[in-house]
Amino acid sequence: MDPFKKPIIQYHWVIGATGFVGKHLVHELLERYQNDPLVQIVAVGHHRIEPIVMEKTHFLMMPLGRIEKRWFIRFPPTHLYHCARMAGGNDFFRSIASAIGFRANTRLKKILEDLPSPPVVVYCSGTLMYGNNKEAVDESALIRPISYARKYERAERPWYKKSKKMDIRMAFPAWIFGGDSWFMSFYIKPSQLRKKVPIYGLGDQQMSLIHVQDVAGQLIHVAEQGTKSNHYNIYGSELITQENFAKTLADEIDIETELLSSDEIEIKYGKTVNEALTSSMPIKTQHRDWRASYKFKFPDWSKMVRELISTVYDN
Repeated sequence: MDPFKKPIIQYHWVIGATGFVGKHLVHELLERYQNDPLVQIVAVGHHRIEPIVMEKTHFLMMPLGRIEKRWFIRFPPTHLYHCARMAGGNDFFRSIASAIGFRANTRLKKILEDLPSPPVVVYCSGTLMYGNNKEAVDESALIRPISYARKYERAERPWYKKSKKMDIRMAFPAWIFGGDSWFMSFYIKPSQLRKKVPIYGLGDQQMSLIHVQDVAGQLIHVAEQGTKSNHYNIYGSELITQENFAKTLADEIDIETELLSSDEIEIKYGKTVNEALTSSMPIKTQHRDWRASYKFKFPDWSKMVRELISTVYDN
């Protein structure tokens, strides 16, 4: 080794670092590389971030469509994790967000492809992209978006297109479990209000669950142990039904369950939410060796549920 040669720093970018998945991904990267000065984290978000993250990362506060090329020159990325999905409160605003997202992603992809050394890009999508399925689907399945994903798909199109210049890996997480997720909005809060845990639709919809910390871990696993330009399904637990999930939750907090029909769900939450809650989304993977080489932090879904419930009710 040349003692006079300047060491090369690896910059791992997280776009969407202030969002639900992105903030956990930043923490996971900081934990993994805390003793390695040659790996630095660039966190990009447009909300306030924790002081510790501000201190230990290069934090850029800007929206997806405003990231300038000069930042990629200053901090040349070796890996870039894209967790920035533009959202909207209803279908109209989601349509606007998807159009803005498409333009922003097209622009970002072009900037990255034009870098002297383009990064490995891991884009975090979701299993709503596969549609409603009775049998588990792997990464070869067609993209048939439903619910929220109908609007997200337009924004994500630039990343689905293969690049001759850049390694793009698409990740499709299952139902992401955590304190700020659908679990709070559609299970905990309604059960606290009505003293009953809802079972949405028929209850036979299949679910694949994964804790948000394992989503972060598997996104890194995709980047570091995955194969160039491949798709990866990300999930943790064995398949369960929504009824089984709701009854486990009800038993844990010692209340009853109640069935909510599709019509009731649509009246209460709207068509988009109804489609998401009443669809069956079982997944599997073609990359069995890759998956087997990952050590889950939360391999047991029922224990995961109990731990989060304990946290919620202790607070």
